[in-house]
Amino acid sequence: MFLFWRIRYLETREKQFKDRELWLETDTLDDVTKAAVELAYELKDIGHQREMLRYRHLFRENNPTKDESNPLCQRHNEISTVFIHDYFEDENGNELSNKQMAEILTGKPDAIMFPAGAKQHDIDYALSDKLPIPIDKISLSQDQLKVLGYFARDLREMLASSFYKDGPGTLTSSCGNAPTLSTAVTDEEIRSFVTIFRRLYMEKEPANFLKAVAVFKEAVRSYRLSNWVKGVAGEYEAELKVKPNFVPFLGQDKFPFARKRIIDVFLYTQYAHQPDADRSRQFQECLSAVGNNPPLLIWLFLTELHACSLHIRNAGVIIADFYDRYCQYHKASSDVLVSVASDNPGIGTLEKKESREARIFREKTEGLAKTIWINKGCPNGGPMQFINQASEQLKAAIARKIDVKEVK
Repeated sequence: MFLFWRIRYLETREKQFKDRELWLETDTLDDVTKAAVELAYELKDIGHQREMLRYRHLFRENNPTKDESNPLCQRHNEISTVFIHDYFEDENGNELSNKQMAEILTGKPDAIMFPAGAKQHDIDYALSDKLPIPIDKISLSQDQLKVLGYFARDLREMLASSFYKDGPGTLTSSCGNAPTLSTAVTDEEIRSFVTIFRRLYMEKEPANFLKAVAVFKEAVRSYRLSNWVKGVAGEYEAELKVKPNFVPFLGQDKFPFARKRIIDVFLYTQYAHQPDADRSRQFQECLSAVGNNPPLLIWLFLTELHACSLHIRNAGVIIADFYDRYCQYHKASSDVLVSVASDNPGIGTLEKKESREARIFREKTEGLAKTIWINKGCPNGGPMQFINQASEQLKAAIARKIDVKEVK
């Protein structure tokens, strides 16, 4: 594997940001280190980006010419890139925090630097006094408790779902061919997620995300944390009203519809409802906007669906924690119906038919292989050397009709 890593660093004497280009050819490492580095790279997309920092010392700063890099690329077929968006270092390769960079750039020990993309509600909360919410002085009505209770229940179901954990998948294209969609989750798992998501998203749901935010805001309105939660909800609403930042193979300006339209047309035509004439027309308009490419449109839907769930999660975990602490302190009950899975721990514990068939076939094959091995005098190599023979014999026996006399 041929790895390229461009790092943004701060030259402390000049107080200027610069780029540092690093290269690593993993074939030059010992076998164990090579495997560890390549493992860290392969896991970069599932929350392990910073693992590569353990191997920062193995990378060499270099700016090879085209003649030098081409043979390496050809030997490895491609250059694989490393990127850690929140990592900065100084001219000596030491990691710098936002606080350290702010002090270096301004010369002031109390300076603060916020990461790119920080919103005003993030900044306001970071600079505010973090006063604890006085649970003992807050009183919620039974209706308010019910809103928070159902929201917390459905939020936890959403966070436990496969789609939330594994994300919307990837869109790929090669040699000018139409893009194709690949996902880690199944169609059934996507449908399961949508069933939960719509309860938090749909306007008419009694305990959706925005209604839970409103209850939380009213309950703790004099505390800074409520403004931060409201800010996240405002960001969520604003993003639903604008077009996607980027649509592969199209670009932002070429897609005419807002994110909310993308989500709604799928909910109202594919998942939550059977489509009426207007929704069918809207779906076709969205499909036409992406060049009549269904994989591209479904990828766009899944991406926006996941982005919405992240906003709901960011504010929702605070609301759910507040609800739990309130109920515990006041010994309150909202009479919320618990989720089916919580009330029935046995759901999902039985072996699926396909898995059971495969297990039994494997066990019988291994048993037959052992019998063949014994009948042949237990030669060196053990029963597993006859596993293929046993498998073929068992498949043949299953395929033909077994005579009754044989059973006797």
